[in-house]
Amino acid sequence: MAPSSRNSFYLLSIVLLLAIVGTSTAKESVISGNQQKSFLKPTKPFSAVLVEYNRQNDQVKRRTKLSLSKYGMRTEGLNLESSIQQMVFIQDYESSRRWLASPARACYSELPEGKPVVATDISTKGIKAKPSVLSAVPCNGNLSEKISTRVIKDTELSVWKCTDNQGNRYIQHFSSLLGVVIRQESQDGEVGELSDISLIDQPKSYFRPLDEWREVTLQEFITGRTLLPVYEN
Repeated sequence: MAPSSRNSFYLLSIVLLLAIVGTSTAKESVISGNQQKSFLKPTKPFSAVLVEYNRQNDQVKRRTKLSLSKYGMRTEGLNLESSIQQMVFIQDYESSRRWLASPARACYSELPEGKPVVATDISTKGIKAKPSVLSAVPCNGNLSEKISTRVIKDTELSVWKCTDNQGNRYIQHFSSLLGVVIRQESQDGEVGELSDISLIDQPKSYFRPLDEWREVTLQEFITGRTLLPVYEN
């Protein structure tokens, strides 16, 4: 792959992964003064593959492997054809540190501390966030109607009809076991659903880069080029 194409690929992967993190509706808020942070914290730690497609053509747009627990989150972009990891985003909740990693190159880079992600399930000036997969509350505070409930052992899988402030309609499936929405379909056929769901029991170290990976600068991570030291005569 040419350097320019490779750089564009890495940048696109970063944008897609951070978009998932930024638009996800999480859902435990930690308030400190006037600052508010929120992280995706499911009822039980689990891993799954988020599959996104449109029912009109049934063509998968994106597949992302997710791992979530009270310790952190991990998202891994997957190749649509071979399931090879393209890019990994890791966040440790306790330290608020975040990393981008490339398993193929066995390297990682820590992201600089930035503006915290604001909880999107809190309305701002009367505008509520749109419903989404991984929300901890069905319909995300918008107009909601429970359609059905299925009891699975001591948990429930409920189906909800949601309508946002703009009149857009959604159908959501909410799992009380995981404490998140596991499937959503919009009125125009856009679908996001979790597949291959499994409970995990991972130590805190799972939400950190692997010891065998090499740490590099963010610039080197994005460009793929090793930075040379400044020459001094």
